Amino acid sequence: MNANLIPAIQIQGITAETLIGQIKEVLKDLNPTQQPQTTTDKLLTRKEVCKLLQVSLVTVHNWTKQGILNPYRIGNKLRFKESEVLEALQAVNPKNV
Repeated sequence: MNANLIPAIQIQGITAETLIGQIKEVLKDLNPTQQPQTTTDKLLTRKEVCKLLQVSLVTVHNWTKQGILNPYRIGNKLRFKESEVLEALQAVNPKNV
């Protein structure tokens, strides 16, 4: 771009940090899909899933075998993503509105 075509703008009464923050907000609004998603999902043990859903270990085991719950193996341990457990619960018992 030719520098002669860009008009000069003078900004007074604002700090550089504030200006940078405002520019970042505008860029975030323009390209929301390019922002990295930093959702951290809590990993639950089988016992924590039992407490969350108020079911037995046998039920969690059966739902895992049936594919209702999707476990993640970390070494020799199974963990479940909390959001996926809650989504599975909604899929099994959808609310009738």
